[in-house]
Amino acid sequence: MKGLYLVGANIVSDSEFRKKLAGRDAGVELQMVVEDLFNGWKSSETEDETNEDKNVVVEKIDNTNQEKYERNQLKITLKVFLREFSLESLKTAVGSALKQLGADSVDSLFLAVPTEAVPIIGIGSGSTGAGRTEALGSLLEVWRGVEQLVEDGQVQAAGLCDLRPSVFMELYKQARIKPTSIQINLKSCCVVPEELSDFSKQNKVTLLTHSDPEELLSEEMLRKLLYPHLKREAGHFSSNWISRYLVQLKDRGVLIEKRYILQLAK
Repeated sequence: MKGLYLVGANIVSDSEFRKKLAGRDAGVELQMVVEDLFNGWKSSETEDETNEDKNVVVEKIDNTNQEKYERNQLKITLKVFLREFSLESLKTAVGSALKQLGADSVDSLFLAVPTEAVPIIGIGSGSTGAGRTEALGSLLEVWRGVEQLVEDGQVQAAGLCDLRPSVFMELYKQARIKPTSIQINLKSCCVVPEELSDFSKQNKVTLLTHSDPEELLSEEMLRKLLYPHLKREAGHFSSNWISRYLVQLKDRGVLIEKRYILQLAK
């Protein structure tokens, strides 16, 4: 088995599962989604030698009949968590979400700081010099991919999350298509930095807050989740990317779909 592609069920339509999630943060929520996905899944087929170079899909099929809506009635928000700076992972994550949604575009895309770069350019970090410059350059390359998605019509507006104010402002200046928003986690920041608040007001950037943990799914936790099903193979997998999308009815703001998708690879 080359990789695992995990597609969680629509959390909104599963009332029993929602009760279990009450009061949990997004990290625990994702862990429970992955555990739920693997319930009843048989890994024996992955042991077949013919599957050695294949990606295995693990998906929970929704049994509820969801009402159909026209695309213009919906607001779709997608957040992508990359493990490292990778244009390919970004494009795959967005493409997979669109395929699952059966849509041509999302209204908003939020790009989280890649896990490997959080200590360097994440909010609250203090790295300077070559490390910061290199990480900013890598982020800009990924942002070029975001710009292409916007130009191709797959993303209507895009923003970033939890960047150091100086890094966000520098990227903003160099971007061809400007970020329209930035999300800040108040758990790690306590208050929004004044310089970021002032910059956002001056440039009409929407400043938002969120409560996602700094690392949505650690490799240690991933191993624990996979071990009962994959045994010693569990330690060979890492998440290339994790995405989460929300679908709301525009006129009422009612959430009708929430789903996680993950790509794991050796």
